[in-house]
Amino acid sequence: MKVLWLRPSTGENISVRRERIAEELRERGYEIDIHDASGLDAFEAIKQALVGDYDVIAGNVRVGLYLGFPLARLLRTPFLGDVSDPISDIDYLASPLFRFFEWYEWQVLERADATVFVYESTYQEALNRGIDDAVKLPNAVNYDQFSNPEPEAVERARGILEDEGIDLKKPLAIYIGIFSPRYCTEEMLATAAHAPEWEFVFVGEGGLEEHVRGVAREVENVHYPGSFPYHLMPGFLAHAEVGFCFKDAEQPLKLKEYGAAGLPIVVRPGELSKWHDENELIFVEPEPEAIAERLEELRNGEVEYRSYSEAGREIANEWSWAEIADGYDKLFRQLHANDRR
Repeated sequence: MKVLWLRPSTGENISVRRERIAEELRERGYEIDIHDASGLDAFEAIKQALVGDYDVIAGNVRVGLYLGFPLARLLRTPFLGDVSDPISDIDYLASPLFRFFEWYEWQVLERADATVFVYESTYQEALNRGIDDAVKLPNAVNYDQFSNPEPEAVERARGILEDEGIDLKKPLAIYIGIFSPRYCTEEMLATAAHAPEWEFVFVGEGGLEEHVRGVAREVENVHYPGSFPYHLMPGFLAHAEVGFCFKDAEQPLKLKEYGAAGLPIVVRPGELSKWHDENELIFVEPEPEAIAERLEELRNGEVEYRSYSEAGREIANEWSWAEIADGYDKLFRQLHANDRR
């Protein structure tokens, strides 16, 4: 089966669920083309849809969904709407614009041939809106890849960190992903001044990349080695003691990755507070001094550290990408079987 999966444009090495699911489905014989659809990338995505002769088009929120649905209807191709983040992720937009996108998104989802929701909150809203065939498929992680990383990945990551001048004898706090004000990048950077016993490592890219690079040049215990392919992420995490995850969301993907690596996870109160308690995650307001205080408590509390490490592993072990791919496989097969072109 041939599937076109449209998504928002992201950094080249930013981990997103589509790539992990596509890897699993390709092993089952699928031909899956994942295309960026934001900004000027939309023109190439439209061209690909028109000439690709796809069996199914899948669209990921936001722009992949918004663009994919009319394309699928134009081509009379089955469409799957994929909601990996709630609409509240863009509530920073001007109110009239946000309300329009909210209205349009639900119009699309109510008319899609199949829908997938990652978060329980959006899944329940879909059911309340009468989307009775909505399917919930949460985030996952390849557990063994992170809990028992490949020696080559660990050694290569070690070399990168040492070349960056990082003292691996000190405890290392790490963030992997997109650099953005919404993910409290500046607050994490500022924490370094209040925790001189720790090394702070930022691996990723995004809007604040130059700011991260600049701080790393000026602050001795802040380091930005760059952005790297996904297969090296378990290697970097193997050298860390703590992972930062300040995205205010029910199921941040890196929560699973940090957890599988056995890292205690420092998070902000909010959405995660509804699904996890203080025995599982380290809740702290995203303020530098408060974060530094919790890091010191972890550094000096071996029993507490082990407890959070085990809790993270339990969170990560709930789902695998193979199980999630089973759900998409079933949906794609149903759409293909029902196609009346």
